[in-house]
Amino acid sequence: MVHLEVCVENLTSAIIAQESGAHGIELCDNLLQGGTTPSAGTIIAAKKHLNIPFHVMIRPRGGDFYYSELEYEIIKADIAFAKQVGVSG
Repeated sequence: MVHLEVCVENLTSAIIAQESGAHGIELCDNLLQGGTTPSAGTIIAAKKHLNIPFHVMIRPRGGDFYYSELEYEIIKADIAFAKQVGVSG
């Protein structure tokens, strides 16, 4: 069996992917920059409207992957939030 996971940057696209048969979603923002963490509101709405598992991109900004200590604080807080609201990963 093929498992189809779709990368999307908004809730509307996530719902369309779900309705089109996707088995999972990677929810991002700013795909043109390689993907960043979606807003808390987007994550909460996705939890409400999606019936399939979804993961969120945890990335505080586009560009390279060399993060400062301040950016690591943001990453840790975003991970804690995603876990708190019950995101799959």
